[in-house]
Order: sequence, then structure tokens, then C-alpha cells
Amino acid sequence: MSIEDLREHLFERFDFLLGSLYIKEIGTCVLSDIHIGLEEVLFAQGLVFPLREREELLKRIEHILERFNPRKLVLAGDVVHSFGRADQRIRRKLEIVLSAIRSRCELVLVSGTHDGMLPYMGFTAQRRYDEGGYTVSHGDEDLREHGHLIMGHEHPVLDVEMMRIPCYLFGGGIMDGMDIIVLPAFNPLCQGVAVNHLENSDLLSPLLRRIDTGKLHPVVEMEGEVMVFPEIRRL
Repeated sequence: MSIEDLREHLFERFDFLLGSLYIKEIGTCVLSDIHIGLEEVLFAQGLVFPLREREELLKRIEHILERFNPRKLVLAGDVVHSFGRADQRIRRKLEIVLSAIRSRCELVLVSGTHDGMLPYMGFTAQRRYDEGGYTVSHGDEDLREHGHLIMGHEHPVLDVEMMRIPCYLFGGGIMDGMDIIVLPAFNPLCQGVAVNHLENSDLLSPLLRRIDTGKLHPVVEMEGEVMVFPEIRRL
């Protein structure tokens, strides 16, 4: 399939915006790795200027909800950042962000590696979400039965001319005969992993470690423009 044909194929099924993926056929939006509370961790490490994490996340989420008007939004894991006890500020920030989503559509939480504290904060998350032939998982567990797979966990970026650009990764039919899409981290404070300099053995996800990631196509969305790149192995 040519890049132009692949781009047309992707646009028939999906929309891409600010790290989110909108699945047209089921009216569902997916985003991953919000990492609420990362700002507080960076402050504790010595950062002294405000990062406005809550404001930036709310602005991005509002833009996505306005654009797609989804009937459902799925957060694909690592909703919070801290592995340990979250203080009241982080809990309040989480409540505000999730309430903003719930006021507009149904919300589903899928748990990730950082989300052990979610139940103690009063939120229920599930290990995976299945709908309409798609499976949403954080990507930290190996799944053998699934639909077209949408995951996060890896925080993929493209390293291009000293810039690290968040990207999606798409592989058609390479995950047990199903497609796979890896989402970039939604929180812009997250560090990324440069996929064009990565070996399979360096990957976090057991799902990605059992496929040829060189066959994945990076997809970049910047200011409403979507670019589909050749396979990673050809970059």
C-alpha cells in the first residue's frame, strides 16, 4: 500500500488531534498517558516555574470534545503519574479533569502501570475496553485475544533534526492479524521515546516486543495537518 493509499485508509476510519484518536465508526475517542500530577513531581525535583498542567490538559480536552463530540471517551491508562499516595491537590486536579469529560460524554478508564492508586481515590478502572471490533489497552500486558488494538504506554516521538515530535504508530494487520495503533502521551510534559532510534529490546510493552516494530508507520498531527510517514525501518 502506498503512503497516499494508507493515508486515505486511515482518514476513512480515524481522526487524529492533539494525541487523541477518534474512531469514526463507533463514535469513540481514545487518549492515553495523561499522567495527572507529573507537574508536582517535577516541582519536587527542583523545577521553579509554573507549568499549568491542569489548564493545558483542560484546554486540550475541550478542543477534542468540541471537534469530535464523541459519545464516549476512553482514557487508555496512566491517568495519574504518582505510583504512591497522591496528595489532595492531585486528587482535586484529577476530579476536575474527569468531571470536564463526564459533563460532555460517557467516560471509560482503562488502568495502566501508574494507576494503582485510582481505586483509593474513588475511581474505577478496567484492564481493557472492547467495542466494535476494537480493543483499548494501556499496553503493559500481553493480550492474545483482542480486536484492532489501541494502546499507549510507550510515549512515541519522532526525532527529526533535533526536534522530538509526538507521533502515533500504525501497523496494519501485524498484531495477530489485527491492526495496532500506539498513541503518543497526551500530557505534553511527558518525555518521549524516539522510535526511529529504538531497538525492539528497548520497548516497554510486551505487545510491541513480539512484533516487528520496523513495520510501523509514524503518523504526526501538527496544527490540524496529518502526515503519514514510511515504515520506521525506512526512515
